[in-house]
Amino acid sequence: MPINISPCGLVCSRCDAYRATQENSAEKLELVAADWRKRYHCDEIRAESIACDGCMTEGGRKCHHCEYSCPIRPCAISKGVKLCSECAEYPCAKLKEFYSFAPERSEAMKKMLDAIAEVEKKMHSAF
Repeated sequence: MPINISPCGLVCSRCDAYRATQENSAEKLELVAADWRKRYHCDEIRAESIACDGCMTEGGRKCHHCEYSCPIRPCAISKGVKLCSECAEYPCAKLKEFYSFAPERSEAMKKMLDAIAEVEKKMHSAF
């Protein structure tokens, strides 16, 4: 499966909901929904609300949170960036707030975006 990274640095292609959706597995989506209901203490999470083709995929399915609640996706779209690290305001308050919800994984996401920004800054371009 090709790597797919969301603007915030979440590696979609490693996300259980994304993987279950790509496998077209209703059973795995239900397992993920059950895990997330318990993990995030949210009884409203259902398999049909987490089917996802990646938050930046045009016309594809997006989990309910990414489609309706996340402020990062529409911000990236409006600024024309694929990753938040491409934005002049990186790291912004929206991203920092998002990272506060999952500090155990957000440190790695931030490091990855920082590394991408550093590589891009040092890339040579003839035009």
